[in-house]
Amino acid sequence: MNLDQARAERDAGMEQALDHAERVTDNWGEIAYQFLTSFAMNASGNFISEDVSAAAAQDPEFPAPPTDRAWGPIYKRAAKDGWIKQVGIGRSRRRHASICPLWSAA
Repeated sequence: MNLDQARAERDAGMEQALDHAERVTDNWGEIAYQFLTSFAMNASGNFISEDVSAAAAQDPEFPAPPTDRAWGPIYKRAAKDGWIKQVGIGRSRRRHASICPLWSAA
């Protein structure tokens, strides 16, 4: 598999996860987008996606998605819209210290 094909399959999987979340909770993508942008604007420093999903899980008003993969398109949109930017790499606490994007408010 070449890199372009891998990216296309990644994006298709993220969109499938978002579609599933939208079927479970109407407007989930917009709710998650608002949560992410608010989190970024109030963050005291850089963050990884696990920080956002952990904060969302602690919020009794936030509807949990069927899978955290649904967050992927939300990050892409927030970065494209200029709310967040990738500033480096972080380490996942849940995925055996694997590399993940390190984000900051833009």
